[in-house]
Amino acid sequence: MRDQLETKTSPLITAITSDPRWVLEDELMVHVLGFTLYGYAFGVGRIVFLMDVEEINASVSHQLTGLGIGPIYAQGLVEAAFHSFTNEDDQSIHSQLVDVGHSHFASEDLNECVESIFQNTETLRETQ
Repeated sequence: MRDQLETKTSPLITAITSDPRWVLEDELMVHVLGFTLYGYAFGVGRIVFLMDVEEINASVSHQLTGLGIGPIYAQGLVEAAFHSFTNEDDQSIHSQLVDVGHSHFASEDLNECVESIFQNTETLRETQ
């Protein structure tokens, strides 16, 4: 199932990382990508493929690591995203980013989700 999930999430990752605005060294952008991707992958994994949470988490962590993000860092992002997503009382920006990704999991056109990565990164940068 992990291969099927990654086949479904890879076009989103490719669209983001092939955009000239993508900067792997930008920690804030990596955070926004990680949390948004998690929401997207969780929706696809649970609702479309009926995957276990552990499989989804491993897949997202693997994909982030494949981008050049350190494995411990990627795993930490995934764990934080899962916690934000499953805690109903969490209204943090992290939870909102996961929700953005999750809201797009059934979309055929990923342009809005891709654009959200860059817009949300800039919005967060302005509020720091």
